[in-house]
Amino acid sequence: MSVRALLAAVAVISVPIAVNGAEPQTGQQKVSPAKKICRVSTEPGSRIKSVRTCRTAAEEEQARQERRQVIDRIQNNKVSFGQ
Repeated sequence: MSVRALLAAVAVISVPIAVNGAEPQTGQQKVSPAKKICRVSTEPGSRIKSVRTCRTAAEEEQARQERRQVIDRIQNNKVSFGQ
């Protein structure tokens, strides 16, 4: 995976995490794992192009965990350039 692709993936992933992480977790209801959840996200740098993604609650939770692992991996592997 190229560095550009990795940085683009992190940028796309970090926005929903930053927004969702700011909300308190105590007021959320439990959702049935089979229930479909659809989200519309805009392409970075575009105000027009958007993508609709529908997943089950279980798939959404798995994707959330994978995004968190990628961010943790990047933050733990502190890379210094030019040394």
